[in-house]
Amino acid sequence: MIKVWIGVVSLIAANLVQGLVIKRFDEKAANAPEQIRIALGKEPDSMTITWSTLLALSNPSTVPKVNYGTNPFYLTVYQNASVNNFVYKKGSQYIYTAVLPNLQPSTIYYYQVGSSEGWSSTFNFTTFPKGPNFPYTVAIYGDLGYLNASSLPYLKQAAKNGDFDFVIHIGDFAYNLRTNDGQVGNEWLNAIQDIAAYKPYMVIAGNHEEDKGHNFTNYRNRFVMPVNNPYGDNLFYSFNLGPVHFVGLSTEYYAFYETYGQQLAINQYNWLINDLKQANANRATNPWIISYQHRPYYCSNNQTSECEFYVDSLLKDGLDQMPGMEKPYLDNGVDLIFWGHFHSYERLYPIADNEVYKNASDPYNNPKAPIYITTGAAGCDSGHGTFDDPPNPASAIRLNKFGYTLLHVYNQTHLHMEQISVDDNGKVVDDVWITKDIGYQFNH
Repeated sequence: MIKVWIGVVSLIAANLVQGLVIKRFDEKAANAPEQIRIALGKEPDSMTITWSTLLALSNPSTVPKVNYGTNPFYLTVYQNASVNNFVYKKGSQYIYTAVLPNLQPSTIYYYQVGSSEGWSSTFNFTTFPKGPNFPYTVAIYGDLGYLNASSLPYLKQAAKNGDFDFVIHIGDFAYNLRTNDGQVGNEWLNAIQDIAAYKPYMVIAGNHEEDKGHNFTNYRNRFVMPVNNPYGDNLFYSFNLGPVHFVGLSTEYYAFYETYGQQLAINQYNWLINDLKQANANRATNPWIISYQHRPYYCSNNQTSECEFYVDSLLKDGLDQMPGMEKPYLDNGVDLIFWGHFHSYERLYPIADNEVYKNASDPYNNPKAPIYITTGAAGCDSGHGTFDDPPNPASAIRLNKFGYTLLHVYNQTHLHMEQISVDDNGKVVDDVWITKDIGYQFNH
């Protein structure tokens, strides 16, 4: 009998060290934490932890917190959490946020969230190395629903396998976070927890986050991004990671300007000009600049001819007091832009002002213009995207298959991009290297 108990204890310990979810039973756990997710913090040595409970803590003196440490059996460090009572129509929940500061680089941290009224299982994450030049992989995708989340099982397995280090989700979550008074958003965040509790989950809003006149309230309340703009607006932000400066932007401020006015897009643009100027001056440290946004302005999908729709020209060239997005990308040599919105995958040749640069033997070596990637095929209930024929001259490859993108950042001169098709059981269906010489930057 003693040997049996020793075996059980050993098995539990082994599973815990490997970061597998082990349920913790607590007589007060009826209001246990859920929707647990992490995101990169404002400082490079910090991590933001967010979770929810559906009921308020019963004792006003109870302190919600994150217990964490480098030993899963001794979570001796803690950070108290702030709490936000988020009410949306008839739905209500309590959203908690804690920032873990001064984390050591290249280190596995274990953590639990909650309070004396109920604790989560133990999760873990690994911090990035220190310095400007280290390799990593990011999974990038948009348009991941709840009912037909085709890529989700593959993404969960890939996260468990360590195939990527963090996620960029470029808009359209759950279809929709607001549905059923926010309950669909709760279910979707619980569904992605096996990824988001272990890998930083970075997001930007899409059109389905607009909330029908409620100004993106579900997005604003549920997600905490490393906001570095003076407006405290989490619909746009930037961060550095290794050799890359990442910029997340809202295309929806253009799409919904008649509802919310032009000033939100103007604020973003003014911030963007300064952010890209600083990033461009810092090329020696972060030579790659990569942007991500929800809607495209270059594409060849035929869904209601939206590739030539009014909002696309608005995004590209601007209107009235709202300048377009393409000019600052060209002025500051932005290397790569990801977007979704269309439920398909498309890789373009370098393109600027509608001029396509594909005549070189390798147009992706020292490219002469930004490279645009549509990756909105993670899985949604409206089915696959379709394309116009004949193909757009700017299009290098078009795929109406569900899947996601892996961007491997190797160093200051080499990026490697793969498109994973879940319709083909995880097969790589597009594979391209993007390379440039030290100090190279296109000029327009």
